[in-house]
Amino acid sequence: MLRALPIVLALALCFSNLGFINLGGHITEEDSIKVADARAPHNHLTQDKDAQTAVIAEVYTFEDATNSPAQDMPEEIIPSEQNILRLHWDIVPNAVKYEVFIAGNSLFAYTNGIEIPVDNVNAKFQVNAVSLEGTTLQNKLPIVTIDTNPPAPLTTTEFDKMNYPPIYPVYSWIPTSGADHYEIELIKDGKIIRRYFTSTQQQEDDFDLYDKVPVLDEGEYFWRVRALNQDNQPITQWSTKDAANSFEVKHQVRFCALGDSITHGGGSISVPPSTVMYNWETYCAIPIKNLARSGDTTAEILARFDNDVLPFRPEVLFIMAGVNDYRANILGYESVENLAALRDKCELNGIKPVFLTPTPLNPAQIQKLGFIDLPPKDWQEHQRFICDWIRDQENFIDVNDKLTDEAGNLIESLSVDGLHPDAEGKKIIGEAVAGWLDKYLNLR
Repeated sequence: MLRALPIVLALALCFSNLGFINLGGHITEEDSIKVADARAPHNHLTQDKDAQTAVIAEVYTFEDATNSPAQDMPEEIIPSEQNILRLHWDIVPNAVKYEVFIAGNSLFAYTNGIEIPVDNVNAKFQVNAVSLEGTTLQNKLPIVTIDTNPPAPLTTTEFDKMNYPPIYPVYSWIPTSGADHYEIELIKDGKIIRRYFTSTQQQEDDFDLYDKVPVLDEGEYFWRVRALNQDNQPITQWSTKDAANSFEVKHQVRFCALGDSITHGGGSISVPPSTVMYNWETYCAIPIKNLARSGDTTAEILARFDNDVLPFRPEVLFIMAGVNDYRANILGYESVENLAALRDKCELNGIKPVFLTPTPLNPAQIQKLGFIDLPPKDWQEHQRFICDWIRDQENFIDVNDKLTDEAGNLIESLSVDGLHPDAEGKKIIGEAVAGWLDKYLNLR
């Protein structure tokens, strides 16, 4: 369920928040520089396919690169005509964007970093974390790294902080100044196995790509990205391989989780699943492999069970699904039929299914933002039908009641967009799963 905010909303967010920020310091004229136009990127929090949302999914192409050797030699690139200053900071919980003040100018970033064309690379700057409403969550963020004229994009995935890599990885990076689009490669055991090109953007807002092909084969992987111009010529070198963009796939996995974007991860509108803060598996002390795919309905999850689950043969499979069904006018009994079929497939293959009650929605919050279709008026009825069936199963975890307010909606403070629980909501889910696992393991 995670992807693409329309430009009109992004611009509205920018204009509505100018003046909410207290710079807290004075920047002199001597520090003045030229900066690129402040153009707000699209939202990367909704990646729906058949759930009938109003958002637009990013389009990208796939080029067959099977078994091509990965080249480490630097390539000739088109140099930038300006000096570039790249700032990188840590993600702030619940921040939707970051306002960067530099030499009297104000820019917005929707990632935890930005590249800025400058005349003076020593210009003073300040970065503030900003909420959806424009409230400053944190002033003067500490800068993790400062780079001048960086030769390659900086990747922001956190695979090194995950116990297992997800089978549907999301590749994320800090946008490159002047890039028209990007080339991404996935490399396994030294050979390129996938090559993607993002669609040409009218803004400098490309900063992640959802891999729609599962990564199932055992082996050692890493991914890399480089920026291209309109003529498809590289303007940067390939990003550097490190622990955070590398991962190993193994089939010996005891516990797995299957579902949609609530399990896949991501939150606060702009943070993708490649960040562990917004993944509920992070808050479970016992390692769980993420088999979820954003945007899936229960029917789509059922359809990919054999391909995506059976290679790992987990002892226990946590299943959370249904929210995309009752958002899309799919009747509750249809969802339950699919969940029952998932249960039967698990039992047939010696897997213990553990169902999690699906998360509620907050229609008022969804309507306020305007980039996701409102659910049908009777969505609670179909959600209740699914939850009642789950509560009748032998093994279930009830997270719905922990996330629901008195009106039956998703607690507003737990979700910026009214659909995806953010960090605190993911923590509630992860701790509930940890509690079930603790009892399960102690009984064995």
